[in-house]
Amino acid sequence: MKSRWSRILIAVGFGLAALVLELSTGLTGWAFVCLLGGFLIYVLVRGQEVRKWLNNPLQPMPLKSAAWEDAAKQVTRSIEHSRGRSHTLLQALKRIRSTSDYLPDAWITLHQQHEIETFNLSAQNLLGIKPSDIGADLTTLIRHPSLNRLLTEDAVEIVEIASPIDDAKRLEIRVVELDQSRQLVIARDISELNRLLTMRQDFIANVSHELRTPLTVMLGYVESMTNDELSEETLRELAKRLVTPVDRMRFMVDDLLTLTQLESAPLPTDDEIQSINGQGEIASVIDEARSLTTPDHLLKLEVDPDLYIECVPSEIHSAFLNLVTNAIRYSPDGGEITIRLHREGEYARFEVEDQGVGIPPESISRLTERFYRVDMKVSRARGGTGLGLAIVKHVLRRHQSELQIRSTVGKGSQFFFDLPLTSCAQIESRVIQ
Repeated sequence: MKSRWSRILIAVGFGLAALVLELSTGLTGWAFVCLLGGFLIYVLVRGQEVRKWLNNPLQPMPLKSAAWEDAAKQVTRSIEHSRGRSHTLLQALKRIRSTSDYLPDAWITLHQQHEIETFNLSAQNLLGIKPSDIGADLTTLIRHPSLNRLLTEDAVEIVEIASPIDDAKRLEIRVVELDQSRQLVIARDISELNRLLTMRQDFIANVSHELRTPLTVMLGYVESMTNDELSEETLRELAKRLVTPVDRMRFMVDDLLTLTQLESAPLPTDDEIQSINGQGEIASVIDEARSLTTPDHLLKLEVDPDLYIECVPSEIHSAFLNLVTNAIRYSPDGGEITIRLHREGEYARFEVEDQGVGIPPESISRLTERFYRVDMKVSRARGGTGLGLAIVKHVLRRHQSELQIRSTVGKGSQFFFDLPLTSCAQIESRVIQ
């Protein structure tokens, strides 16, 4: 309404000016020409002002005309709305880009002739792609026949290659067609998966081997016992010899079941945790381990009698026993084995130290793997299932602890870990009850 009245007033103004000119001169035609010329000059001046304003339309409109002000406001609102949408889209794009940098998998978008458009942070870490590589041909940066086939042949869906910046890492690479001219390359680090698959294969092979040996021995004895010419005394002797391989298989199956239960079990509940006297537990372990010692073995105890430990008793007993028997098996006759239990800050530290053959540095990190042995022949001769330290590792993991190992080849080894102590208030409460 306001703009319409403004236009009417302007028209009336020009009409009055033309009437005055006509009355004063008496020339109607020239009055009309002058009126039209004045109007055109007015429009040109206003148009020039509008053109200047359009270079920066978010500034206030210089024209005082209501009609122009309304048009200017509409233009300003339209620009501000477009800018708001552009800002929202830009923020969303930034969030998507920053989120993609946290993905463990690398991705790269390619345009036309395998030219790099964009990539995430993992592409830098796994494939060595740099910001300066944008626009470069991916196949020239990563020269691998399998990658070339993946990008050019439809029949190839997935390839596995070594990382261009770390030969120890294995990458699984696949391509997704985005449209006719763009591709998405996705790379995943499968080094850990390959390691687990290798461990699984090794585990199956080791179990098969460990069970085949006693089964072969048992089969030989059983076949011998079918001979009708054997005396009763010989049969009894053969039956006694069956005990050792049977026990070996039984111990292995028991350890496998124990290990499987520990691996799948959650952290112990408060009902499972009990407070036990460390000295009494060590004494029980030593009594069981005595059967493996020889008269020349020297077991030395350094145990604090006043330590009470928070743990699952059966599991910690198994961990203690495995470490002590392991030290006995790998100590030569006459070797000294020191068993310690002492306070270490707010924890009780259990240590087993021997003077045995020692462990090479490269083998220490693998000692808790199933069936891993530094020397297969010597280890099997000393007995054991090869699962003891794996059981210890998983028992301690359930107790939020970790096995520490120190060793020097030819001088011996030291195994130790920490467990939480029972508070004094809990000990006093238990004594009163």
